[in-house]
Amino acid sequence: MTMPNWRHRQKSKHRREPAKLLRERDARRTEALAQSIRELSRGAGPQGVTHTLVAERVGVPVQYVRWKYPSVEHLLAMAEAY
Repeated sequence: MTMPNWRHRQKSKHRREPAKLLRERDARRTEALAQSIRELSRGAGPQGVTHTLVAERVGVPVQYVRWKYPSVEHLLAMAEAY
């Protein structure tokens, strides 16, 4: 296998729009949050759903979850609606 010479032009990857990337990431996060909330509420009921547990299970910062969904009621409503 030969390494490309610095003089050879390499193919550039097709760039995606930053706004589209952000929308896709937000949709993935919201789906993961909703799924985690549904699983937690099935197991321990609505009392078992906390911002910290949801954030740890999904792998997002707790501050993000608290900013986006200020109360546990908001979390539960989002999971039902999604």
